[in-house]
Amino acid sequence: MAPKNCIAIVFIVFLAMSSCSAYQTKKKQHKPCKELVLFFHDILYNGKNERNSTAVIVAAPEGFNRTILADKFHFGNIVVFDDPITLDNNLHSPSIGRAQGMYIYDTKSTFTGWLGFSFFFNSTQHQGSINFMGADPILVKARDISVVGGTGDFFMHRGVATLMTDAFEGEVYFRLRVDIKFYECW
Repeated sequence: MAPKNCIAIVFIVFLAMSSCSAYQTKKKQHKPCKELVLFFHDILYNGKNERNSTAVIVAAPEGFNRTILADKFHFGNIVVFDDPITLDNNLHSPSIGRAQGMYIYDTKSTFTGWLGFSFFFNSTQHQGSINFMGADPILVKARDISVVGGTGDFFMHRGVATLMTDAFEGEVYFRLRVDIKFYECW
C-alpha cells in the first residue's frame, strides 16, 4: 500500500472515532436559576362540606351529579379549585397564596388528569403568579408538569414543577407537594 493511502486511511479512521465520541457525550445538565417547594390543599365539595371546600365539580358525564366523582377513573369530570398554598404540609399553616385553576379527568383506563392552574401569591415573601399546565398521571409517585410563565417576582419564568401526592383522604381531600425548578429567570 502506498504511504499516501495509509495516511488517508488513518486520517479517516481518526475522524470517524472523534465524531462517534462527540455523540456519546452526555447532554449538558442545566442548573435551575431558582427553586421553590410549596404545598397546596384541595378539599372537594361533596354536598356536606360547603363551608370548608375549596374545589367543586363543574362538569360531569351524563347521569352523574356534581357532588360525587364519576365511576371508572372519574372520566369526564371537570373540577375547578381555589386552594390554599402553604410552605409546609399543614393545612392550618398560614397561607402564602392561592392555587386557582382546574383539573380534568381525561382517561378512561387509569387515573389521569390534565391540569391548568396558577399560583397567586399575596405574602411578603412573594408577589405575582406562576402558571402551570400539563398531564398528571396521578398514580405515578413523582410527575412533572410545565411552568409556562409568571408575573411579578416570577415575570417570564419557565421551568418544571414536580408534583407528588403528599396525602389524600378518600376522594374529598388531597395535598400536593410542588417542587418548582425554574430554568429561565428574568
